[in-house]
Amino acid sequence: MKRFLSITLVMLMILNRQYSYAQPGTFKVQGAGTVEGIATENISVTLLKASDSSLVKTEQTNKQGAYVFANIPGGTYIISLTGIAYHTAYSPSFLVDKDVTIAVIDLQPTSKRLTDVIVTARKSYIEMKADKIVVNVDASPANAGSTALEVLEKAPGVTVDKDGNILLKGRQGVQVYIDGKPSYVTGSDLANMLRGMSASQLDQLEVMTNPPAKYDAAGNTGIINIKTKKSKMVGLNGSVNASYGQGVYPKANSGFTANYRKNKLNVFSSFNYAYRGGFQKFEVNRNVLNRNTNAVSFVFRQQSYMPDTRKSATGKIGLDYDFDERTSASISLNAFNTKMTFDANSQNKIFDHTGDLQTINEGRTYMTPNVTNLGSNVNLAHKLDTTGTELVFNADYIDYTDKHKQYFYNNFFDNNRNRIGNGDTVLGNLPSGFKVYAAKIDFSKPLNNKSSKFEMGAKASYVTSDNNVRFDSIINSLRVLDVKRTNHFIYKENVYAAYLNFNSPLTKKLSVQAGLRYEYTDGRGHSITRNTTFTNQYGQLFPTVYFSYTANEKNNFNLNYGRRITRPQYRDLNPFIFIIDQYTSQEGNPYLQPQFSHNIEMSHSFKNTVTTSLSYAKVNNVIAENIENTSGTKEARLIKRNIASLNQLTLSVNVYKPINKWLTLSLNNSLFHNRFQGRLTDTTVKVAAFVGNFFATLQMKIKKGWDAEINGFYNTRNLNGLSQVSAMGMFSMAASKQVLENKGKVTLNIRDPFALQRYRDVSRYGTVDASLQSNWDNRVVTLSFTYKFGKTINNKKRSAGSATEEQGRIGA
Repeated sequence: MKRFLSITLVMLMILNRQYSYAQPGTFKVQGAGTVEGIATENISVTLLKASDSSLVKTEQTNKQGAYVFANIPGGTYIISLTGIAYHTAYSPSFLVDKDVTIAVIDLQPTSKRLTDVIVTARKSYIEMKADKIVVNVDASPANAGSTALEVLEKAPGVTVDKDGNILLKGRQGVQVYIDGKPSYVTGSDLANMLRGMSASQLDQLEVMTNPPAKYDAAGNTGIINIKTKKSKMVGLNGSVNASYGQGVYPKANSGFTANYRKNKLNVFSSFNYAYRGGFQKFEVNRNVLNRNTNAVSFVFRQQSYMPDTRKSATGKIGLDYDFDERTSASISLNAFNTKMTFDANSQNKIFDHTGDLQTINEGRTYMTPNVTNLGSNVNLAHKLDTTGTELVFNADYIDYTDKHKQYFYNNFFDNNRNRIGNGDTVLGNLPSGFKVYAAKIDFSKPLNNKSSKFEMGAKASYVTSDNNVRFDSIINSLRVLDVKRTNHFIYKENVYAAYLNFNSPLTKKLSVQAGLRYEYTDGRGHSITRNTTFTNQYGQLFPTVYFSYTANEKNNFNLNYGRRITRPQYRDLNPFIFIIDQYTSQEGNPYLQPQFSHNIEMSHSFKNTVTTSLSYAKVNNVIAENIENTSGTKEARLIKRNIASLNQLTLSVNVYKPINKWLTLSLNNSLFHNRFQGRLTDTTVKVAAFVGNFFATLQMKIKKGWDAEINGFYNTRNLNGLSQVSAMGMFSMAASKQVLENKGKVTLNIRDPFALQRYRDVSRYGTVDASLQSNWDNRVVTLSFTYKFGKTINNKKRSAGSATEEQGRIGA
C-alpha cells in the first residue's frame, strides 16, 4: 500500500509539472461556422498558409458551431469550411501575432442538393489497424440471426471451447469488454450471456493482443472489446430487428435501439429478447489407473443427452449531456437476465480392469440457473485548456446474482440390470453474488502541437463475493443436510492501480509509445462452514512499449512488448464442491495464484492489404483445469491448479483483398506452437503441439441491393491446458436483400449445413486417462429482418468504465 501511495505521489508531481507546460510564441485562432445560418456540428474546418495554401491543421465544429486552433505560430493564414453538397467557404487572409477570433463563416448549398439520395457505405468485414483488429459485424450477412458468441468464434485468432471459454491465439486468459467496459462474467456464465445476445445488437469487435498501460493489466492474451450499437442520429430515431431460426430446436430473438438527440442532450436505449432451444450430447470415457502400477483399475463410460432452453433479456438506457464545449457527463444503466434449464439424462457404465461390466447408473440432472447482472456507470469529462488537455472520471457499480438450483436423481443396477437399493436423490441450492465498486481517473495532455501525448491515471476497486451453497440428500423421504458438500464462502478483494503513458514521434517515420502500470492486490477469503481463512497480497509492475515505423506509403512495421496478469476467477478460489453428476464433481482451490505473461510481437503491413505478425509469449504459473481421481473411489473431481509454464510462438497472416468490384476475399490465418512444461502432484507434465487457425470469407456484392457470403473456419489439433483437442471446423452461407428504400434488410443464413462442428479432446496425466466427444444444435437456418431510420452524424466517444478487470473475473 505504501508503494502504491508513493507511485501515486510521484505521478501527481509529474501531473503538476506537465500541466504548467506551455509553448511560447504560439497563439490561438478561433471562430464559428454555420450552414445556411444555423450553427452546425462536425463541419470540417481547415487552417491554410496564405502564401501557398498548404495545410497547417484541421478541426471540426462542436455542437455550437465553434472551432479552435491552438498553438499556432505567427504568420498569415486562411480558413476554409467544407461540407458535402455545400460550396467551400473561405475567410479573408488574416495575420496571427496574437490570439485571433474570425468572423462567422456560412456554408451555402450547391445547385444540386442530395436530399433524395441515400448513400449506403459498405465497410469491410475485417479492418487491420496498428494496435488492433476490427471486425464490422453488419458487414457479414452470415452473422444475421447468430448469437454474439457465434460471431466471436469467427474473429481472427479467436476460438471457443466446449464450455464456452474464449481463447485468443490458443490461450485462455483473454479479457472480454462490452462497450469498453467489463463483460461482467467469464467462463460458462460469460458464454451463456453471449448466447443470449443477438448479433443484431453488435456493431464491432476489437481484438487487441497487447493493450497499453492505460488498460487493466489483466488478460494474458489481450482484450476483446464488443461494441454494441448506439444510434448516431439527430432527433428521434432507432432500429428494430427480428429473426427466427430452426435447428433441432427453435431459436428466435427481437429487439430495438432508440436514440434522441437535441442540442446538449442525447438519450439512448436498447432492448433485446432471445429464446434459444438447443441440446448437447456427451460421450465421456475415463480409464482410472493404479497409482503404484499404472495399470487400469476400472473403466468409466458415460453417455448424456441434455436439452436446454435459454430465455434472455438485455437492456440499456443512458444519457449524455454537454454542459459546455469543455465539460460533459454521461450516465448509463444496463441489465441482463437469463433463465436457463438444463435437463440431462445420462447412463454411466463401470467396467473392471478386464472389461467386464460391473454396475450401471442411470441419472437425471436438472439445473435451473437464473442469472441477473445490473450495472451502472457515471462518466465526467472536462477539457482543461484549448490544446486538448483532458481529465476523465469514471465510477462503476455492478451487482451480479445467480439463483441456481440443482436436482440429481440416480438409480443403480448390477450387470444384469437388477436394481440396487432405492436410488439416490440430492437437492442443491447454490445462490451466489458479487458486488463490484470501482472508480478511476485519467489525465491526458497533448504535447508538441499535438504530435505527442502524455497520459496518467489511477484506479481503486473493491469486490465482495458471497457464495452460500447447500446440498441435501433425501433419506427415507426426509431431507438431510449433506455436510461434506455444503459450504458458505466469502471473498473480499481490493486492487489499487496507477499508470503513466507517453507517446511521441522520434522522427518523421518512427514513433514510440511507452507505459508503466503498477497494481497492488489484497485478497481475503473466509470459509464460514469450514472455519478457514486465507490471504493473498502482492504488488507488480507491468511495463509496455511500442515502436511504429513507416518505411513508405506501402510498408509499415510495428514492434511491441508488454507484461500482463490473469488473476483467478472469484469462484475458483472457493473451496466448495459443485456436483456435475454421480461420479464427477468440481472443486475450488483457495491457493490458486495469478499467472503472469511476457508478450512480444513484430508485425508488418503491406498496402493495408496483407498484415503479417510474429509473436512470442512466456506464461508462468499457468492455471489449468485438471481431472483427479479420489483415492479408493470411482469419483473424479475437476480442480484448477497452477501447474506449468507455457511458451508460445505465433505466426499470423491476414489478407483483405478486393478481387474486383463485386467480389472480396478475406483470409485470417494463424499458426502457433504451444509447449507446456511443469509438474502436477507427482507427475511431470510435458505437452507440446503445433496449432493452426484458418478463417476465410468470400463476399459478393450483387446488383439491386443483393449481397451474398460464404465463410468458414478450420482449427487444427489444439491444446486446452493439458487436454489435446481434435481438429474442428465448419462453414456458413448467407444472402441478403436491401428493402424499403434501403432502410430495411432481409437475410437468409444457413449455419453449418452439414453439422461439421464437433468437439473432441483427450487428456492423459496422473491416474486418469480421459476422452470427451460432444456435439450440439449447431445446424440452423435463420431468416431475419432489420429496419433503420434517421440521419447519420458523427458521435462522441465515451471512455471505458472503471470496473473492467473485476467484472471479467466473475464467473465459473
